[in-house]
Formats: sequence, C-alpha cells, structure tokens
Amino acid sequence: MNNIENFEQTLYLDAKAGFTKIVHDHGHDLYVLGFYHTGSYSLLPMFNTLSDLKEVFEEEYDNEEDDFLLAKWNPDDFPSLETYSEYFTSTEEACYELNDTDFSVTDEQSQQHWQQWLQALERVLIRLDTEGVFTNGINRNKVTLAILAYDETEAVQFERIKRINPPVVLESVKTDFETMIASRNKVEQLVMAEFENM
Repeated sequence: MNNIENFEQTLYLDAKAGFTKIVHDHGHDLYVLGFYHTGSYSLLPMFNTLSDLKEVFEEEYDNEEDDFLLAKWNPDDFPSLETYSEYFTSTEEACYELNDTDFSVTDEQSQQHWQQWLQALERVLIRLDTEGVFTNGINRNKVTLAILAYDETEAVQFERIKRINPPVVLESVKTDFETMIASRNKVEQLVMAEFENM
C-alpha cells in the first residue's frame, strides 16, 4: 500500500468514527460537513450548524445581509472547526508522513501528489456517504458535504462539492456559490481595471 492509500484508509476509519459522533451530537442542526485543509498535508474535521451560523452572523457580522454567505461558508468562522479532532489523531500522523519534503521530486510530481491527496479526501466522503453515515438520523438532502480551505476560490470548492453531493443538495447551494463566484469575479475585474489604469 502506498502512502496515499495508507492515508486514505486511515482517514476513512477516523472519519467514520468522528463523523458518526458529529451526526449523533448535532443531527438536524447540521448544514455542512466535511474536511478543512490548510493548503498543506493537514486537515481538520469541519462542520457547522444552523444555530452556530445564526449566532456568528449576529455577533460577528452584525446581521449585515451582504456578509451572510461569508458567515455561512467561511470555515474560519465555524466555532466547531477544531472540535472532534481527537478522532483524527491517526490521520494526523499519516499526514506527517506525507508532509516529509522529498527534494528530488519535480514541481509537477509534487502537484500530482497533492491532487491525489485531495482526491483521497473526496473518496472518503463519498464512501462514508454510500455507507449511510450521513443519513443516520438526519436528512442527507439538507447537509452539504464539502472540502474547504482558506486559500481556494469558491469556484474550485464548488466543483468539488458537485462531485460529492446528490443533485438535490447542489440545487440548494447553487445560488450561494454562484453569488460568491460572481462577487469574486467582480472584485478581480475591478482590481485588474485599476491596475491597467495605473
């Protein structure tokens, strides 16, 4: 078994236990569940609840309507981000093994390895979903499985969300992501226009 396969199996076992507990503890209040990564070979279990979203939106964003999607989809604002990480200690060790820098690999090989790692995260969520982990006592159609990161665009994240969720879930979050993507594109166009006018 290669490093990615070993990591994937370890993550599957940890995630099955961790997500089963999260679903049990938070049930119908969940709206997003999955992994958060930092742009390197490390991750945290990630989820948010409607109750926490409401509280954060009121306290951190002063109920500013323009900021609702940021509060809803920015994992840095999820109060629960580091909770349940005790279920992922074996995964953390497997990540350390993958994080050892091999200076003999090319940038292209390194990027391929990174993509394999991200695909392993997707496969684990799909496998757990197929096994019913996300339907045990909750309405699966109201929970978005996601892999989020602070440094990825909404377009990249939504492409991944499309691959790991049923159509009914995609329909419910499509407008959110289309709005965020359009907003980012608008900002980037304004910045580019300013740069060109300098």
